Amino acid sequence: MIINNTGKITKDFYSIGNPAIPVYLMDGVRPVIFDAGFAFLGEIYAKEIKNILGSRHPEYLFLTHAHFDHCGSVSILKKYFPSMKVIASEKAKNILGRPNAIKLIKELNQASEQTARDVGVDFNPLDVFESFEVDITVKDEDVIEISDELNIHVIETPGHTSDCLSYYIPEKKILLSSEAAGQPDRSGYIVSDCLLDYDQYYNSMKKLSLLDVKVLCLGHLFVYTNDVAGKYIQESMLECERFRKLVELCLDEEDGDHERVKIRIKKIEYDSNEGPKQPEPAYLLNLEARIKAVEKRMNNNLR
Repeated sequence: MIINNTGKITKDFYSIGNPAIPVYLMDGVRPVIFDAGFAFLGEIYAKEIKNILGSRHPEYLFLTHAHFDHCGSVSILKKYFPSMKVIASEKAKNILGRPNAIKLIKELNQASEQTARDVGVDFNPLDVFESFEVDITVKDEDVIEISDELNIHVIETPGHTSDCLSYYIPEKKILLSSEAAGQPDRSGYIVSDCLLDYDQYYNSMKKLSLLDVKVLCLGHLFVYTNDVAGKYIQESMLECERFRKLVELCLDEEDGDHERVKIRIKKIEYDSNEGPKQPEPAYLLNLEARIKAVEKRMNNNLR
């Protein structure tokens, strides 16, 4: 099954906010949330969390990585839930301590407001990104015990970014992979988000493909359940290879000119995408990084 709306996904597990930029909530003895979307959606996330939890508060917020559309509303959520502890990788904590990173995250959150308006999303423009502290750092194979019957396993999945984490809940067979397993648009085209390193990205997907997954939560738009979840990861790995070959072909035909390569790939991935989609400045930044990741692999193989 493919779920492309917010609400209850399975027992005690919810997607909240907007399917294009969701926050995931696991209810239970110690409620937890995963990722924090855009800053200007902070009050919407908080309201929906309160509707589900009542007077209870989330105990932890697990961040997958420090990108603007995954950590945007942390400071706003902390105002509503001040006892909530923020969990991320050590690398994410370091990134979030850099003034230039904070400036970029704030700018990209503001740039995303117009995209939200274009697709009819209600939001509070007064909610802006503010820096925040990571309370707890985790690494590969760490396990956070939520209750006697519920544990969250930390999986380092670099390649999209250096700080990217996925979270697996074996008792419920839920995997929260963010962009580590690719990101499909509404047409079904899977964007291979190898921003940092192509081989790391592909190997991270291979690692995730070995898990027994019945609920796969991506960074945006879709949740896959049952047999569709495993099939999606396999398809994303194939698409990753197709993207690599496309970039290699374009680089060869355009004599390594990144601007011409970007124009060709943008027509395929972005211009034909009816949305919702990233703001164009963010997409172009990411596309340049993805092209460089493939080019680096090509150069390494020539040595």
